[in-house]
Amino acid sequence: MNNSEHISQELWERFERYLDHSMDESERLEFESQLSSNPDLRAQLDEAEQLISGIETAVLQSKLNEFHEDITPVRPITPPEKRKNRTWMWSVAAVLVATIGLFWIFDTGSETEKLFAKHFTPDPGLPTTMGENPNYNFYDGMVNYKQGDYKSALQKWEELDEHSIGLDTLNYFKGVAYLAEGNTEKSIGFLQSLWDSEENSFQSETAYYLGMAYLKNRNIEDAIKYLTFSKTAEAEIILLEIKD
Repeated sequence: MNNSEHISQELWERFERYLDHSMDESERLEFESQLSSNPDLRAQLDEAEQLISGIETAVLQSKLNEFHEDITPVRPITPPEKRKNRTWMWSVAAVLVATIGLFWIFDTGSETEKLFAKHFTPDPGLPTTMGENPNYNFYDGMVNYKQGDYKSALQKWEELDEHSIGLDTLNYFKGVAYLAEGNTEKSIGFLQSLWDSEENSFQSETAYYLGMAYLKNRNIEDAIKYLTFSKTAEAEIILLEIKD
């Protein structure tokens, strides 16, 4: 039985309060009464408890084994396809980050810069189709982008309206270009907006570069959250190196 995708944010928060014993007496008694009369609610609670326990156990075990085992058990879920499921996913990511934080001491200065510099590679970009293409200006900027001239690419893309190529495509490459230029604040602005959007053709990639932007910005907690959501192999490598 898998009810996890149907757990609302409000219900998930109630589960968390119940499991960590932070409910007051009246709320606890009312909730336990509902559990007694509602088998589906009980099943959802059991599944949530197992998931949290599984994440914590996997992280503890992987630390004890010097992280020589596969990281997959630590990440039993993948980025949601719809925005409505993201609130539940954030709660799971928060458990992961909190658990890792119990064991991990990381120099948020030079070490984050080194890790970012070691792994950051801009998205290779889209094939450039020029000629009579109605999106000529976008692809003209893409030529600059692929040459590493991010400033020129961004100047051309800033002049485009959001319907010229697709807002998700435009914001994604703007975010990566700003990150390649070293402007993490603007990069996070575009990538975060894209991640929060329901229309995103670059979901895993957005999570990866958003995680990298937060890593460069020395925000380790958010870096781990978004790298966890990314399906990319590179994200898993970085997560392992963060925890080593």
